[in-house]
Amino acid sequence: MLPRELTAALTSAARRDIVLLASDFDGVLSPLQDDPLACRPVAGSVEALRAVAEEPGTTAALVSGRDRQTLSAISGVGELADDPIILIASHGGESSRPDLVVPADLDETRQALLARLRDGLDEVAADHPGARVEVKPTSVVLHTRGIDPAIAADAHRAGQALADGLTGTHAMAGKDVLELGVVEMSKGVAITQLAGSLGADATIYFGDDVTDEMAFAMMAPERGDVSVKVGAGETVAAYRVDGIPDVVEALQLFARERTSRG
Repeated sequence: MLPRELTAALTSAARRDIVLLASDFDGVLSPLQDDPLACRPVAGSVEALRAVAEEPGTTAALVSGRDRQTLSAISGVGELADDPIILIASHGGESSRPDLVVPADLDETRQALLARLRDGLDEVAADHPGARVEVKPTSVVLHTRGIDPAIAADAHRAGQALADGLTGTHAMAGKDVLELGVVEMSKGVAITQLAGSLGADATIYFGDDVTDEMAFAMMAPERGDVSVKVGAGETVAAYRVDGIPDVVEALQLFARERTSRG
């Protein structure tokens, strides 16, 4: 059951004229997996988000640190051109609506830095069994989920040392990941930009990771924004739910309230 205060906040937000509802994917709509490519949304989660997106005056967005192609493949969002859900990928570096969320461009200097980061993290992964490297359009990611904690910690230290030694690198740590980018981006900046482009009266965001805290911190509860932390851990979010089933319930509740607001 959802916390009473969250139910009230979602009901109030549903009465606004223009609303942006956004959600992280991993750990929010999909259980975390040791193999990142094995993640899939739980039954009813994307369907609930799509139901929200189809309501007048409502925009739904799926927000992730994953690259856009992978996010679309594992979530099933964006496979059709008329999918109403907006994809914000690579922490805002990619978007299915570049007219609303402007992606980053890389000059030659940043391209060269990205190549050095890729080579450096490849060496880190080779020295730490089980570590994996993912290459995105504006960043490189070191994954350590599922490996020995001591090895993971050492790999993260080596990755951070690489970042510290290369000027222009932006390091961002998450759950069992270290992302090294060549453009400063965040989910918070991307969501704020999207909300501004839409003229949203209120923004709702569900997230579970350290990187989601940047989004929570940029939201304004006093104007009707609703920030929801999924799971345990310190947070600046105004509300908290235990897990993915609660997120699905909250999405379904919001869709019902939005439908009946007339």
